[in-house]
Amino acid sequence: MTKNKDNRRFNKDTLNLVIAVCAVLISAASFYAAFVQSEAAQKQVQAETWPYLKLDHGNYDEQDMLRNIYIKVINSGVGPAKIKSLKLSYKGKPVGGFAQLYIACCLSEEEQSGAKIRGVANAITGNPPPTILLPRDELLFFSALENDKNKEAWARLDAARFHITGEACYCSLLDECFNTNFTQDPIQVKACMP
Repeated sequence: MTKNKDNRRFNKDTLNLVIAVCAVLISAASFYAAFVQSEAAQKQVQAETWPYLKLDHGNYDEQDMLRNIYIKVINSGVGPAKIKSLKLSYKGKPVGGFAQLYIACCLSEEEQSGAKIRGVANAITGNPPPTILLPRDELLFFSALENDKNKEAWARLDAARFHITGEACYCSLLDECFNTNFTQDPIQVKACMP
């Protein structure tokens, strides 16, 4: 009889051990599944709030059917972009605004040293960062309409726009920040430096 009691006890202890191990394994599997699901949800939120900036330029306004040189930054991503900095350069030299760009690209040394700089009339300049750019929205750097008085200067500016490059640092709503040179994919950074 003692042998029979030991077998029952062994079986009961073994069964309790198996149940405990199964409970631990099920808990571990549930934890792993929750972790994977949480990670997937975070990636989905990141994908739904990801901004992507690109630099665009042209010389014709199709909507108004006018010859208009423009340079703008477009957010072609799906989330808002908090633009912290935006720098444009002409042939590798930084320009701080339309006036500096026009002087660098389109005036001879003689004209630059003259007392009066004749510029492109009808030029519109945009607001500098910091700013928030919504998806499919654009930030105008400048726009210059051609007219009878500025045809020569406008033509110089039109040729110069192909030598304009830029750099920007911007963040998503989740404070994930990116540096871009507008020619390669953005590189994620810890934060945008001023």
